[in-house]
Amino acid sequence: MAREHKNSLVKTPFTDDVYLVNRPKKFTMPAFTQFDGTGDPSRHLDHYAQKMALDDHNDPWMCKVFPTSITGAALEWFRNRPQKSIPDYETLCTMFLAQYCGNKKQKKNIANLFTIRQKKGEILQDFLSRFNMEALKIADCHPATAIETFKLAMIQGTKFHTSLVKYSPPDMQTLNTRARIYIRLEENVAHRAQHTTLVTVENKPQERVSNSKSRRNQHASAPTIQVPEKRQRTEERFMPLRTTLARLFQENKMKFAAPQPIRQPLE
Repeated sequence: MAREHKNSLVKTPFTDDVYLVNRPKKFTMPAFTQFDGTGDPSRHLDHYAQKMALDDHNDPWMCKVFPTSITGAALEWFRNRPQKSIPDYETLCTMFLAQYCGNKKQKKNIANLFTIRQKKGEILQDFLSRFNMEALKIADCHPATAIETFKLAMIQGTKFHTSLVKYSPPDMQTLNTRARIYIRLEENVAHRAQHTTLVTVENKPQERVSNSKSRRNQHASAPTIQVPEKRQRTEERFMPLRTTLARLFQENKMKFAAPQPIRQPLE
């Protein structure tokens, strides 16, 4: 009676069955992510249930520990609940969701998947991960619908797309398993292309040196044309002609002597 009288003076929204419950043996307080009234209440309840998984059968204890997972405005809301208004964990969850229903994020529907497209140059592994992440956010996504949406989102004509068109998988798990084969093929092709590029870059300087040596050898082996010294001096001394040879002959023909007669037989 003394215990009941003492606890009845404590202001709490829990009923006596919840407030007076004893701590279970070997219970270790989990490290909760604190809810301050601004997040998604459903996600917080999921987080709380996962942390308390070993004690979820103990309904009063689930209630009593819950205030340790909230803080700030959320804790103030809990303290202001009417006395003895929370008899069990289900009632606590209902009141908590009703209070913060405006914070609850709306789940995406299948229409959101139709907006996804594989980007040009995006490798299959990145696109598959991005598509799977979006598919997880959709409630009750039918496997056949997800697979057909994935086909539409892919770059048409690729080897994997052709495989899916010929043999459509029964579910997304089979699709992901088959995709691993084509992901390895893409990685192998990319590795070979990178290796070829490295070999080309490494051999380029050697080819340049070889070509340079070849040109020098060709230049050294080419015959050198010797220009007579007298001709070089003549070319340097005289000015270039500014008139025709025919005009020069007409103006100077009287200055030339007649050629000597041919003394040898014409034959």
